[in-house]
Amino acid sequence: MDIDYIRVIDSFVESVNTAILVIDDRSYVISSNKAAVDLLGNDFKDRHFYVAIRQPAIINLFENVSGSDEIQKENFYKTVSGVDRTYEVTAKYSKELKIVSLSFDDVTDAVQANQMRRDFVANVSHELKSPLTSILGFTETLSGVIESNPSKAKQFLSVMERESLRMSSLIDDLLGLSQVEAAEKQLPSEQVNLGDIMREVLEILTATAAKKNIGFEYVQDAADPLIIGDYSQVVQVFTNLLQNAIKYGGDGNKIKVFMNSIEYHKALLTTGYKVSVEDTGIGIEEHHLARLTERFYRVDDHRSRNEGGTGLGLSIVKHIMARHNGRLLVESDPGNGSVFSVIFPDRIN
Repeated sequence: MDIDYIRVIDSFVESVNTAILVIDDRSYVISSNKAAVDLLGNDFKDRHFYVAIRQPAIINLFENVSGSDEIQKENFYKTVSGVDRTYEVTAKYSKELKIVSLSFDDVTDAVQANQMRRDFVANVSHELKSPLTSILGFTETLSGVIESNPSKAKQFLSVMERESLRMSSLIDDLLGLSQVEAAEKQLPSEQVNLGDIMREVLEILTATAAKKNIGFEYVQDAADPLIIGDYSQVVQVFTNLLQNAIKYGGDGNKIKVFMNSIEYHKALLTTGYKVSVEDTGIGIEEHHLARLTERFYRVDDHRSRNEGGTGLGLSIVKHIMARHNGRLLVESDPGNGSVFSVIFPDRIN
């Protein structure tokens, strides 16, 4: 190829931030930019393309696009700084110059987001299918025993009701999570009283706790904290944390709730208020802690289902606290209990 053409190509390629390789009809790399050198770990200019790229899918892409009018794409996988990344390689052939250009676009975040969506759909399908299957099975069985064995029929109806309530809770949490995520970038604008909200939630949940012989102890160190927040979302945060403590804190135990003002917090870059819910249950092993806010993650799947847990409660709390520029903290001592804390800044930046 004429040296002037190569200079023009080099000039263009170097002006682009995306990694680019240009290969001639001899399958030699005639141009590459700094981004390509950084990505591939070497400057493969004037070397055979197959030396530069050893992934069969990209070699096939190059061979298939050569002489073709179509733009073709394939994924290229590379570990960069210890992180597995995915690049979408776009291949285009120029008949006039008889060259193939390959551009490498980092699509790791998009791929991960798509995988999260697929996992989410799969988890939702599984979570909804289980109670539906149970309800349908008992419905069929019920028709044969409703007259001959009323006590058995009543037992089946009880199971059907429990499974229906579990499915309803899951749908409520899915809708709640969707609403929280939709509003996450909109800063709250109303003044809310954290003390009033906590007392309201404690009153509402007292009867539920009493069924498991659980009592509440509420300690507040000063006047009711006032913050700029979303009233309904703060109610949901307190409700989710307290419901978790009721479900997994151990029957007959006491749940302690603390509300304190805190000095300048490095994570918040301001002063704020800390609300902690402490239980004396079985606690959580350390290797579970980092995953507690993942959607549908459960420490004990069987126990969670029996307690009516959906696996979404802490994920909702995490998103709400992010909207309030706050933090969710979890501490646990296996065998002795857990402390779930949320920290609200006294202002929202």
